Formats: sequence, C-alpha cells, structure tokens
Amino acid sequence: MREICDKNKCTGCSTCLNSCPKKCITMEEDEYGALMPHIDEKKCINCNICRKVCPENNEIDLKEPLKVYAGWSLDENVRKKSSSGGIAWEMYHYIIKHGGIAVGTKFDNEMNLSHQIATNLEELEGFRGSKYMQSSIGTIFTQLKPYVEQNRKVIFIGTPCQVNGLKNFLKNKNIENIITVDLICHGVPPAKYLKEYLKYLKLNNKIDNVTFRGENNWHLTGYKKGKVIYKKHNKEDFFYKSFLNGLFYRENCYQCRYARKERVGDITIGDFWGLGEDIPFNYPTEDGTSVILVNTEKGKKFIEEIEDKIFLVERNLEEALKGNKQLNYPSSKNKNTLKFKEIYKTQGFEEAMKNIEN
Repeated sequence: MREICDKNKCTGCSTCLNSCPKKCITMEEDEYGALMPHIDEKKCINCNICRKVCPENNEIDLKEPLKVYAGWSLDENVRKKSSSGGIAWEMYHYIIKHGGIAVGTKFDNEMNLSHQIATNLEELEGFRGSKYMQSSIGTIFTQLKPYVEQNRKVIFIGTPCQVNGLKNFLKNKNIENIITVDLICHGVPPAKYLKEYLKYLKLNNKIDNVTFRGENNWHLTGYKKGKVIYKKHNKEDFFYKSFLNGLFYRENCYQCRYARKERVGDITIGDFWGLGEDIPFNYPTEDGTSVILVNTEKGKKFIEEIEDKIFLVERNLEEALKGNKQLNYPSSKNKNTLKFKEIYKTQGFEEAMKNIEN
C-alpha cells in the first residue's frame, strides 16, 4: 500500500482521512495496534491531497511563548475533579457558556476514546481528566467545518500533532474564531492497549470510565456509574507504570517534532513540574498547578477573557522548560520497548506484558 508519509513518523492525526475528497482513507490498526491511514486504491483518484495536507510532509507553524503562567481554577470543586488545577475545564466552560463549541476527549460506553463535540455543559462532563493514550480523531475536523463557517467560537484541545492536523485541514479557512490548545505530551500509547489491559484485568464491560488523575490522583481508576470498581497506584499498575516509563508509545512519539519550547497551539497547558524550586512560589499547590504558555495574541486575549475564573501568577519560560522535559526534547525509548513490540506483534498484549520487567 502507498504511504502518505513515512510510517515511522505518522502521528495518526487523521488529517488525510478528513481531507480526502473521495472518502477512500480509513484509519486501521497496524501490527502494533497503532492507527494508520489505509487507502482504498479502487476509490483513489491520485489527487495527492492527502500527502499535501499531511503535517509530516510540511513545516510546522511554531511560535515562541509570549507569556508563561502558573495557574489553576478558582473553583475548589473543579480543581479536585480535574487534572493540573482545572484550567482546561475553565476554558471549555467559558466557551460553552458563551454559545460556543468545545472539542475534547471522552470515552464511549465501550471504552473507545475519541475527540467529540460538546455544545452544552452536560456533554462537557466526560472531558475531565488526563487520558494517557491516543484518542481517535475520526471525522471531527470535518464535523467542525460548519461551526467555523458559521463563525461560532470553538475551542479544540489535543496533542500538538492533533492541533497541527486541524490547522492543516483548515489552512484556507479563517480560523480566528478557533482557540487551539496543545498539551505538553509525553507520547501516546495506542488506545487498543488500554482495552486489552482492561480485558486482562477482566474489567471489560464492567466499567464505563477510566481516570489517571483528578480525585484519585496518580491512580488508574475504573468506574461504573461513578462507583470505583478498580483503583491502583501508578507504581503498582502495569499500564500506568508503563506509560510513565515510556514503554509503549507510538513510534513517532520517540522522534516527536513538537517536543520543544516553540508551540503549535494558541495556548499550551500541562503540569508545572519544578515550580518554585529555584524561584520561590508562595502559594498552595496541593490541588494541582498548570503551566500555561500563551503563544499567540489570540491566545493572550482568550486568557484575559477567563481571568476572573482562574488564578494566575506570571513565571519565566526557563522555569517551565527546566521542569518539563517534553518542552525540550521527545521521550526516550524504554530499554524494553522493542522487546514489548515484537512480542505484542506475534503474541498479543498479555504475553508482552508478562515478559517485560517494568
């Protein structure tokens, strides 16, 4: 099959799928469980639009941060339920309250993680918390198009490669009404891995949500209708520990072009690791603190619009860079990454897991 870009560099962003005029591209799992584009040669007309829009075949429009803040939601309840102080929630909430559209990630009933559109506060609820795996973009870029054309306010939060995919898809559109927020990303495992792990734990069909942060911070927690069914600390849970140790990310994550101080989104958010170590920070941080990089004038204006909902302290870029290695360089492969992938390819997740010292 023809490649749209180098397979080892493909991020699975689905920009090609959303851009194909003949709808002949689907995202299918490769031998390692990672979503990759597949072209139906019978439908393809060789227009090469997929290659032209692919972010990996183009330069990235990057901006160095204009401002750097430490911050969190002023709402105590939001902070406890959210990751990193609840900044993302306040961004989503503001857009919804002002008649806009929020785009983030949530699980469906079968524990598939995907980007979805929220138009009201009820739909927004599932967006809470960090999800340490790759979300499926599906046709969300195409679904957003009518809102862009209606000039409705939109906020899109995702990994930098997903944000850049959206920008490439909308390249010839006026996107002043879209606020893009990229996450400080360590790398993403294929979503299939979590589903296979839950099956190993005999939790498939027994839970309807998973969290890694928030109320049960640093625990992999499985819920059924809000009740905790499974809870284990990251040092004891294989999947969580493997994520933190960089065992099984997509191949492209280990050579990520976005792991740098220059950013692709209007705003960048993540945990503010190392806050106060060199320069005193005399505020409580026990409920989580976000690092907020404001990268464009549009992003600056948006932060000013939500200032009454969040606590902000300006910090310097060097402090943020020192505490977050993914603002400097990509994650390194674990010593067992190749071994895990080779076993997975022939014997599946459970056998790969059992043969890895993590």
